Amino acid sequence: MPNPWGVIRLTTAAFILAALPAEADAQKTPDTALPCDGAHEDLELAISAVEAAIPNLYWHQTRAQWEAAKAVARAQLPGVHDSEALWRILRPLVSQIGEGHLGVQLSDAMNARYREALRFPLDLLWTQQGAFVLAGHGTAADIPKGARLVSIDGVGEEELLRAMVSVTPHDGVIETGVMRTISERGFAMYLYRLWGERARFHVVLDTPGGRIDRVVGAVPRAARPPEGDDPPPMPTLEWLGDHTAYLNVPTFSNARFRKAGATFPQAIHDVFVEIAKRGATDVILDLRENGGGSEPNESILFSYLVEKPLHKYAAVTARERHIAVTSLSGRTFETDVFEDDDVDQQRSLANGRVARRNTPPHGLMSRWTSFAPIFHGRLVVLAGGNTFSGGAELASMLRHTNRAVFVGEEVGGADEGNTSGYSWKVELPNSGMKLGIPLLQFRMAWSSRPHGRGVRPDCPASPEAASVGEHRDRAWREAVALLRQDWRSPRQAVCTTKLRER
Repeated sequence: MPNPWGVIRLTTAAFILAALPAEADAQKTPDTALPCDGAHEDLELAISAVEAAIPNLYWHQTRAQWEAAKAVARAQLPGVHDSEALWRILRPLVSQIGEGHLGVQLSDAMNARYREALRFPLDLLWTQQGAFVLAGHGTAADIPKGARLVSIDGVGEEELLRAMVSVTPHDGVIETGVMRTISERGFAMYLYRLWGERARFHVVLDTPGGRIDRVVGAVPRAARPPEGDDPPPMPTLEWLGDHTAYLNVPTFSNARFRKAGATFPQAIHDVFVEIAKRGATDVILDLRENGGGSEPNESILFSYLVEKPLHKYAAVTARERHIAVTSLSGRTFETDVFEDDDVDQQRSLANGRVARRNTPPHGLMSRWTSFAPIFHGRLVVLAGGNTFSGGAELASMLRHTNRAVFVGEEVGGADEGNTSGYSWKVELPNSGMKLGIPLLQFRMAWSSRPHGRGVRPDCPASPEAASVGEHRDRAWREAVALLRQDWRSPRQAVCTTKLRER
C-alpha cells in the first residue's frame, strides 16, 4: 500500500548517504573557500529557517540554552574561512536542538574533498563500555580486533564521544544512536569533519597483551573495502524451534519495498500468516537496524501484535501551513508544509499552528481497520541505537502496552515522539550546504521519564566487537535464554545476569 500522504521518516543514515554525489574530477581539488560575509549569511539563514519551521524548538532544550548556543556560534564566525569551518559551527548548533531528523548535508565540493582526503585508519565499535577496534588499515592493520581505545592525539575516549555527540544528529540526549552512527567507518568520517585532514595520529589502546602506544598513518578511501549495498528490506522469519520464531524487520521504508517489487503491508501479513500456521507461541522481534521509513507501517506491524487499537499520538502538529524566511541578502526561501491530498486532514489551531484531525486514514490512532491473524504469544524485542523514527515509535507503543521484554541498548529515537514527516530542504547560498528540516511533530500519547530518552532495555546487552554484523550475538542469546523461562507477563521475565546473581 503506497503511503497516501507522502509522510516519510528520513533516517540519519539515508540523509548521510544522500550527501554523496557522483565522483568529481580527482585531478582538481574543489574550492570550499568562504568569505566571512557569506558564512554570516548562511548561519543566520539556517537559524531563521529552523526557528520558523520546527514545530517545537524547545522540546529538548530551553530557550536560554538555544540563545546561548546561537551566541557561541556567532562569536566563532570571524575564524571561518571555508565551508568546513562553517560546518563545525553549524552542526553543533543544530545538534543542540535534539532533533535526530534535522540534517546538514555537505555541499558537492565538501564531499569531493572528503572522498580524496586521508582519514583515521581504525574502524571502531562504540558502546557504553567504551570504543573497541573492529579493523585497522594501512600501518594500523596489525592492531588487534577488540583492542579498547584510550585516546587519539591526547584526547580521551570520553571526550571524543562528547565531541561526536555535538556534531551528529540525535534525538534528545540519547547517545546510543550516535554510537551506531560513528561505529565502523563512521568515526573516521566525523573525525575528519571535526579535525580536518591529518597525516598521522598518535593512538593509545589497551589489549589483553598490554598497552599499545604508537603513531599510525592516515589512509585514503581505497584502503578500506567498498561499502556494501543496503540489505534487502523484506522481513525475514527464522524458526528456532517448533514454536519459536525469530522475525527481523529491518525497515519501514515504502521506497525500499517498491524497489524490491513488494509492499510492506502484504509482506508483513504473509509473515504473520506463517506464524499462525506454524502455531508459534514465542517470537523474537529484531528492530535493531530499523531506522523507520514510511507512516503507518510501524502501526501495521503493531496491529499484528496487539489486538486493541491504540491512541498512539497526543497530537501531530506543524508550525503553520506555509513557511517563509528571508536571507540577509534579501532572498526568500519558502515551502508549503502539506501535500495537496493531505491539506483537508488538517485543522487550524487558535495559536496559528496546524494539527492533524483524528480521522482515517491515519489520524492519531494505531489503526482504523481490523487485522488478522494477531499473535498473542510471548514477545521479546531486540532494539538499540539504530532503532529510530518509526522503529522507535513501534518500540514505544510496545513498551507502553506492556507487550514485550526489551533486550539490547537504549532505543535511538525518543520515547515521547519525534519531529519528522515532511522535510524542507534549504540550500545555504554561499557554502552550498543543505539543511533538511523536519516539519511535523509526532507527540506520543504518554509522558516519558526521563525526558529526551529512548525506550531502555529490560535486559541490557551492548554490541561486541567479536559479533558485529551477526544477528546471533549477545542480545540474541539473551532473548533465546529469556524464552526458556516460564513467564506469561513481560514483567515476570528475569535477565540472565540477574539469574547469575541469585
